[in-house]
Amino acid sequence: RFVIVSAASIIAKVNRDKAIAKLRKKHDLGSGYPSDKKTINFVSDYFADKKEIPSFVRKSWKPVQDMLK
Repeated sequence: RFVIVSAASIIAKVNRDKAIAKLRKKHDLGSGYPSDKKTINFVSDYFADKKEIPSFVRKSWKPVQDMLK
């Protein structure tokens, strides 16, 4: 409905995809989406090993909140 909002959404998605690609060079983290089992397993395994959430993961993310309980 609003071209500017559509454009901003596309730009945000492209930037997110670039950031995830950069992170994938060091971490096997999947797509970064909460519905992705590989992503959830990465965060869970990281937390189990290091007793902390990776700095690039949102602490407000529901799966992270569940892990911290």
